[in-house]
Amino acid sequence: MGKSGFVVRFVDVVLILLFGFISISSVRATEIELAESSETPAPTPETEEILFVGIRTDGTYLVDEERVELRGVRELYSFVGAELDRIGDRPVKVRIRASHDTPMRYLVDAARVCDELGVAKALEVQMAGA
Repeated sequence: MGKSGFVVRFVDVVLILLFGFISISSVRATEIELAESSETPAPTPETEEILFVGIRTDGTYLVDEERVELRGVRELYSFVGAELDRIGDRPVKVRIRASHDTPMRYLVDAARVCDELGVAKALEVQMAGA
């Protein structure tokens, strides 16, 4: 048996031992109980509302699950402003999506709208060939 055969056997034995130890080990739930307040109920975590804005290569914006087409930055500004009013106090994030051949000025315009309205944003650009 050559050196490579010995290594393969060694790995086999180690894996068999590992799975053996895993199968015989006992996993038990912890016995420690965390303290709960009877005075103040735990607040529900706030979920973040996400608005998706798609940008076509001709500069039109697709919103509302790509069912509504907006022409120009003013319409996008109005739409995002109206959505902020509708959502209220919950945190909002705008995800701006574009393909690699979309001119950069349209992404910058959409990012500027988010900055002016004080909304967090994320840019997603699909790479060529993806």
